[in-house]
Amino acid sequence: MDKFNLEDIFSDPLFDELIAETPKKQIKKIDPEFEKFQEIIDWIKKHGREPEKSRNMTERKLFSRLKGYRDKPEIIKKFAKIDELGLFNNQNKVLENSEKTPKTLDEILNDNTLFEKKNKVDSLLDLSRYKRTIHAADKYSVRKRASHFERYEPLFKLVHKEIANGTRRIVPVDTVNNIRAGLFYIDNGVLLYVKSVGNYYEDKHGNRNAKLHLIYENGTENKESLLRSFASNLFDKTRHGRMVTEVMNDIMGDSTVEERAAEYFTTGYIYVVKSLSSNPEISKYQNLYKIGFAGESVEKRVANAENEATYLYASVKIVATWEIQNFSGRKLETVIHQRFKDKQIQFSVPTAHGKIENPKEWYLVSLEEVEANINDIVVKLNS
Repeated sequence: MDKFNLEDIFSDPLFDELIAETPKKQIKKIDPEFEKFQEIIDWIKKHGREPEKSRNMTERKLFSRLKGYRDKPEIIKKFAKIDELGLFNNQNKVLENSEKTPKTLDEILNDNTLFEKKNKVDSLLDLSRYKRTIHAADKYSVRKRASHFERYEPLFKLVHKEIANGTRRIVPVDTVNNIRAGLFYIDNGVLLYVKSVGNYYEDKHGNRNAKLHLIYENGTENKESLLRSFASNLFDKTRHGRMVTEVMNDIMGDSTVEERAAEYFTTGYIYVVKSLSSNPEISKYQNLYKIGFAGESVEKRVANAENEATYLYASVKIVATWEIQNFSGRKLETVIHQRFKDKQIQFSVPTAHGKIENPKEWYLVSLEEVEANINDIVVKLNS
């Protein structure tokens, strides 16, 4: 075998190939910001709305992230091509306008595009750039701001208290039959109330279905939710669906959630009025008082006293009122009437239609005794 010297080795054509560096494979890097933005898009597609500042930590995180993106023009430009839901449409428009804004009077006068009226009008009426956003909203958005949410807010507050004190429990939903009107559920971290369940029917898949009216703790509602879809959400392990049990009867009795919710807020007013009637059969009593209940203001309740039999068809003077909180005002009125039942006096009052009315809330008792008894009851109820 021939021996090779160094020059023979260096001049060999295979030498360059032997010492050539192996080309490195290019690793495609994925921008983490794109992944974070895609996470927002996926969440919106799943829930049909943008994330809100809610108690759910995942939703709250995505809400803050999207809000931060919208405050950064460089991020808006960066995501323009992948913004399939049009989340930055308004911001993009602002950026376009800011880039073309004339800075001096000469620039304004020399800008010929200001007089291209046809193009400007066509641009304003062109909705094609918004079609994707509109279609996305039609496809996913089903919740709306709840009308008269103030009626339901006390119920949610009460349920939280009853969960905390152990009279309610949070349990898994094991069957669609457990979804009923008047009950509370937790879907994806949001407490909701099933206000009503419509008529049941058989859908195209042969399943028993119905429309639900759902009220959410975040102030939204859905009047078109379907029973099967709602049940599917509750059964989805990733959404952590749960059911809130009804209260235990041995602790709370048979009261409704509406009745118990009233006990944590102002439920009305107990009032005492004196008749200003000129009828001698009425005016002869010095200590004659009516004790009643008003759901709203007492002034409003007695404004039409002259035309109501319960006020003996005469004006009245308000002599005392108590605002009732943390207890049913109607129940308190019943307790007070029961305490003064031996001092009750009844009148027979003829009406304009020839009938006879017998008002039952008038009592012959001193004002001091009335005040002392009502104060005693109120203190005991709130202690």
